[in-house]
Amino acid sequence: MGKFVKANRKKLIGLSQILLSLILLVWLVSRVGLEEVVSTLTSINWYWYALAFLLFQLNVVIRAWRWFVLLRTLNDRPSFAYLVYLYYIGFFANNFIPSGFGGDLVKVVSLRQSHGHGSEALSSVLMERVTGLVGSSMIAVIALVWNMSAHAAEVDLPAVLWVLIIITAVGIPIAFFAARWANPLRIVLRIYPKATMLPFYSKIENLVSTIHRYPMRALLSALLISIPFTLNLILVQVTIADAFNVHLPFGVFALFVPIIAIINLLPITFNGLGLREGIYTFLFVPIGVPAATAVSMSLAFYFLRFSAGLLGGLMYAFRSVIAFVRTPHTQNL
Repeated sequence: MGKFVKANRKKLIGLSQILLSLILLVWLVSRVGLEEVVSTLTSINWYWYALAFLLFQLNVVIRAWRWFVLLRTLNDRPSFAYLVYLYYIGFFANNFIPSGFGGDLVKVVSLRQSHGHGSEALSSVLMERVTGLVGSSMIAVIALVWNMSAHAAEVDLPAVLWVLIIITAVGIPIAFFAARWANPLRIVLRIYPKATMLPFYSKIENLVSTIHRYPMRALLSALLISIPFTLNLILVQVTIADAFNVHLPFGVFALFVPIIAIINLLPITFNGLGLREGIYTFLFVPIGVPAATAVSMSLAFYFLRFSAGLLGGLMYAFRSVIAFVRTPHTQNL
């Protein structure tokens, strides 16, 4: 009975995420103008967008390498090529599973089935996400300091945006290293003993224990890999903007990418649809980008993720056919 209720609850959450995405997209497009969004999308420069597509595939490879490094620390040694394959399978799953973590679940289950190390698979996937987010935030800190000292990106943002950027850029790395070098939950429990009753306490506790599971050398390696990953992700956003004839300083994207990455992680809507388009308008419209163009940039980025999922589906189909052909039963037939 409990499993049945839990399954129905997951279905209800998934349907609510899809419904919320539709509501947000309809509301946003109605305010911006459907014809303007369609006109902007059809005017895309396909040469720049093709470059964005290639850069996005490179990012998949970099993320798989970061995952590979973390798994080797736990003495779990799947091949690098297999991890790249699992990453594409994860994107394929995200095209159909409402939660943005559906692909992560598929990667964990697939790795556990192939190598039998469930805890290693789960912790490595979680830590790969976390180190990527911390790496993006560190790039944002550098861009923030660079902009304040050299005025490299002359943008006039509202105060609330600057507060959001500073909290994101500075707060995430501080929280990560505090969790690794200290035991912040012990301090919280001393101040507020009933903290264990809070809804997200167990998840935060699991995250802290996962961070402590890895030696600092492995975490630093993952963070170093996150630097080219984030820089390449920024280039993806830059080329998408160029595809819509939007030319902004590199530092602007370095400030905005961590915020967009966090929005993509929030399991509120279907793969961030609607919510991500809203944050694009929230970030880019104040610096002079037309609202229809900001929405189109967000949708173009989503289509890159969707196309990676299609590639994952093709890889899965090809691998399944090869496995079927090589089975002894098929050979006997």
